[in-house]
Amino acid sequence: MSIAIEYLYKYIKKFDVNLLAGESGLNNKVRWTHIVENEEIASFIQAEELLFTTGVSIKDDTTLLNIINIAKDHNASGIVVNTGKYIEKISEEVIDYCNENEFPLFVMPWNIRIPDIMRALTIIILESERTYTEISNAIKDAIFLPTHEELYVQQLERVGFKCGWDYVVAIIELEDDEHNTNNIPTYAERVKSYIEKKLSYIRNNYFAVNIGKSVAIVFYNKTDLEVEKIMKGLYISMNKDFKNLKLFIGIGKRVNNLKLLYKGYEEAKNVAKINRLISNNKVHIRYSEMAIYRLLLEIENKEIIKEFHDQTIGDLVVYDKVNNTDYVELLESYFENNCKINDTAKSLYLHRNTVNYKISKIEEILDINLDDIGDKSKIYLSLMIRYLL
Repeated sequence: MSIAIEYLYKYIKKFDVNLLAGESGLNNKVRWTHIVENEEIASFIQAEELLFTTGVSIKDDTTLLNIINIAKDHNASGIVVNTGKYIEKISEEVIDYCNENEFPLFVMPWNIRIPDIMRALTIIILESERTYTEISNAIKDAIFLPTHEELYVQQLERVGFKCGWDYVVAIIELEDDEHNTNNIPTYAERVKSYIEKKLSYIRNNYFAVNIGKSVAIVFYNKTDLEVEKIMKGLYISMNKDFKNLKLFIGIGKRVNNLKLLYKGYEEAKNVAKINRLISNNKVHIRYSEMAIYRLLLEIENKEIIKEFHDQTIGDLVVYDKVNNTDYVELLESYFENNCKINDTAKSLYLHRNTVNYKISKIEEILDINLDDIGDKSKIYLSLMIRYLL
């Protein structure tokens, strides 16, 4: 568990620690602390560490700049410089570098002991980790054991959640491009940390938790429009930064009680399933069709929708298999192109007369009339069902 520097800064100000540069990086996460006195030690820096230095081995600005540069390359969180004895003043070059690279640079007077600050930070980080674990477990209980309210209501209210708040659950399901499921838990932790950094500006209105091969984000006191905008932004940025992952987003319905969190989660899972089906089958689905897919997914008896599918276009599926034809594929393209012959022909690189012939053949096989709204609706619904079976 890591915590934003901005949050920690509020606590260490009492030690006369002041931010000198890199304010834009205050949302950087801190997992632990590390004392660095020279460039050789700097090579052992790990990601999300807040660094401290007395400057005992730093003889000039170049050395300090090199250490900060190494720290930045190792994804460290920031650095606190003990000034007054070995380092009297931070140069403009170092300040400019930290500002340009969004790397927080703090200074503290020589009379303040670094171990005192590190001890205080350790307590805060460990306490934060304990609280995070409690919240994570309580949210999982609310989702998977909703009838056992004693496991989560009191625990979440104790840390500031309110039972009567509005909640929206969103999930990001992960899939490795190489389908190696062993890597997913590691990716999920990285994705969660990434989300926490990206959403640091709304720190008090969400909580992210890893659940299996996905990351669930519980938003509270946010409008549906705000959540959709946030998730769209995350999806776009994550696709750029996690090129080896496939991401499937789902946003559930708003619920107005903590005890109904599980419903929002189930809804989000259903929407993610739709997006997975659409993506894996390379099917273009308009947003307006989502409501129909959601309705179909909520039908518990899948045999009912399978029977409807088989009775409606089952004969065409069999005909394609027996005769090695592509009538079902053409029918899908026909509906994707709003039942327009010319657009369908163009998308399939066929002559419009060929498409007309195949449509007539389909009508003959299925004994339907695609100009009839009733027949057209049944076929359209049946084609949607195909991606849920």
